[in-house]
Amino acid sequence: MKTPSHFLKRNADNEAVCACGFRPEILDDPAPVGLQWKAKRDVLDHVDAMEGYRPSAPFEGNQDRRFPRAGVRPGASGRWKLTLWDEPDVTHPISKENQWHDTAREAFDFGQLIISTHWKAGTRLNGMGR
Repeated sequence: MKTPSHFLKRNADNEAVCACGFRPEILDDPAPVGLQWKAKRDVLDHVDAMEGYRPSAPFEGNQDRRFPRAGVRPGASGRWKLTLWDEPDVTHPISKENQWHDTAREAFDFGQLIISTHWKAGTRLNGMGR
């Protein structure tokens, strides 16, 4: 019998799970902050451990989303790193003081402010039209 593949998917309850059946324990927590983000990260860590694979972009299951866009990931120091993209595989440089944040929410809010402004203006992060 073939072993099931390992990849991120959603179950019937719209929870982030692995195709093999792995379901992160955090989903049983009644009210954690960042539940969906943490569950997705746990599944991707599981996939990485099982398959040794990690896509380079932080949008593994959402490549059809529009650009420009932002991503927030935890750093080894405990701070959160904000990365901005103009298109797939093209990051937009930001200063170090704006790149690292104390909380995921702070990084997300800062990224959302930048990205939503450019979406509304119809421009890339460098100011050029899309």
